[in-house]
Amino acid sequence: MRTTTRLTLLVAPLMLAACDSNSEMAEHEGMEMDDSAMSSMNDGMENGAEAKSASAKGTVTAIDAEAGTVTIDHEAVPELAWPEMVMAFDATEEVRGDVAVGDTVTFEFSTGEEGNTISSISVE
Repeated sequence: MRTTTRLTLLVAPLMLAACDSNSEMAEHEGMEMDDSAMSSMNDGMENGAEAKSASAKGTVTAIDAEAGTVTIDHEAVPELAWPEMVMAFDATEEVRGDVAVGDTVTFEFSTGEEGNTISSISVE
């Protein structure tokens, strides 16, 4: 009985810390998402669903030529039930060359099992 009590006293704080780390990570990354928001993002991306297209507005926060991505802090995307968040999108060399960190942009993209890819982007 005594070992169980000690183990509980040691493990309980670790379990609580682990549960809280996801919300801290989301805040650190500039996004606040609850389980329903994450579920909405995943809807239609499972079980071989077709890619969907949408558009959004946001600010370029990073460009990674090696990874082939542009990271954008974008507004909510109602067509996909996505909340505001910061995320990386696959982007061609041409798209990456059209923007700079700090640019406010409007962009069109597709999302599906293959990932999230910018199809067009314009600086405002």
